[in-house]
Amino acid sequence: MANTATGFVGSILEFSAISLDQNVLRSSAANALSRGVKRLSCRHKQALRSGVRGSNFRTSTDTPPACRFSPRLHLTRVDLWKMLDSSMTRGCSLPVIPVFNIENMSSHPTLATPESLESLREAFAAKPPFVSGTLPLDPKNFILFHGAVKNAHCIDLAHASEEDLQILTNACDRATFGLNKEDVLDESYRKAGKLDSSSFSTSIVPERTSLIDLVRAGLLEGMDATRPIKVELYKLNVYDEGSFFKPHQDTPRSESMFGSLVLVFPTPHKGGALVLRDDEKEWTFDSAAALTGHAGDTPSIGYVAFFSDVEHEVLPVESGHRLTITFNLYFGDIETTGDTTALSSSEASVSPTIPPNEILFKTAFQTLLEDPAFLPDGGTLAFGMHHVYPIKDSLKHIPKLLKGNDALVWRVSKQLGVKPRVYVLYKDGRLTALVPTVPNFKGYCDQEDISLAEQLHRTYHAMVLLDDVKRIDTAERVNWVTGMKVLSRVKSPYMAYGNQAELSYAYGDVCLIVRLGRPGSRGELVARPKKKAHYGFY
Repeated sequence: MANTATGFVGSILEFSAISLDQNVLRSSAANALSRGVKRLSCRHKQALRSGVRGSNFRTSTDTPPACRFSPRLHLTRVDLWKMLDSSMTRGCSLPVIPVFNIENMSSHPTLATPESLESLREAFAAKPPFVSGTLPLDPKNFILFHGAVKNAHCIDLAHASEEDLQILTNACDRATFGLNKEDVLDESYRKAGKLDSSSFSTSIVPERTSLIDLVRAGLLEGMDATRPIKVELYKLNVYDEGSFFKPHQDTPRSESMFGSLVLVFPTPHKGGALVLRDDEKEWTFDSAAALTGHAGDTPSIGYVAFFSDVEHEVLPVESGHRLTITFNLYFGDIETTGDTTALSSSEASVSPTIPPNEILFKTAFQTLLEDPAFLPDGGTLAFGMHHVYPIKDSLKHIPKLLKGNDALVWRVSKQLGVKPRVYVLYKDGRLTALVPTVPNFKGYCDQEDISLAEQLHRTYHAMVLLDDVKRIDTAERVNWVTGMKVLSRVKSPYMAYGNQAELSYAYGDVCLIVRLGRPGSRGELVARPKKKAHYGFY
């Protein structure tokens, strides 16, 4: 006794009816159907969902041509289980469903093996995203002025008395922190004093010391270390006993800001260590311990420079006063605003630094490119971003802002003659769309006959993937070297229609794409015949 809906699917796959063990059948059916059934009309889909019997759904004569199927209506795995469970509960004789060889389906000249990409992953050595230490300075650099003209105070931070430090503390406002582009005052999250740059004066000019050279050598890599750097005096902070700042990330002041430089003065204090975290790793800079014994004839400051998106935390100060001055760091070859001074690359007189992990990565990448067995028909490598970048309505500025391993991928790819590019990744159910620009969703609405992925494919030539592996518009695969992280996210509103119209959002995440040609001509992309895009199961 054959269930009509089951028989309908059976006729598509041309299998015969034989009773099988149900567990074996369920597994085989799910694998086969999810790959074998292409798409169904609305009424056939409804028939499979409900398990309806009846002469209105005859098998051979009711199978519609594929060209008539709606791109939004495809058989899901949930539909398959419902259909199979319905058939089993009715005591039907069930079909034998051929199980496709999944290994053969995964084998493709544009799909790399996980082992071949492991050498690239291993080359991403965990270089700390900060540089820290102590630096002796001329004693005159420790003189600080603060307060209004008629009530100005001068303090020598190399030999500050408790009274001087208390006067400075009392002159401070309560410190706020940035949240959703607003300044928030919450002493359960941050307790500290602060003076804006207009309320104090310091003799320290980082560009006139070796601090910028230390930032270039310890934080920046490759050609980034030769770029002009602009330094902006930002704030003075006082952390007295009981003060702290819970984990946070700095708020970038412009697109060109790449990091922060914090100077810690040798004022007596205990506790208040700075903890930095990135990619599940943690480092601690204990300024109190580092500066012990440095307040002599040649006093020293503690310094730490780090990328803006690195999470950091100031642990509670146990005693004394932890006093810091913060500078914002910008790349000087990108337009910015604010009271900044620039140190040009020619003034810096530095050569590009080559970190150890760059040598490893370049060697591993070059070995793969020269291997004729690696992506013999060309292919695409994808790298999830490691750092956060400001995204507005364009991606053109991103290459100049790349940091750390992101800059490493871009730099080495160009050195080896292949072209990297920034893409935005959108998830649409089981589909993923990779777009080489920031899409404009003005006028787009979520309709029954067109999906988000299809719209991006039509309008922006998006690379559309199924389950992050299989491309739909061409026969090419995408190989993820490093996974995606929700860091630099684009949020775009559009109109969605269900029972009623409502505002919805599309979320895109930024990644790097490197497209490769065939061995011997890796920089020349392979021209592939375009297939008609289908958005159901393949």
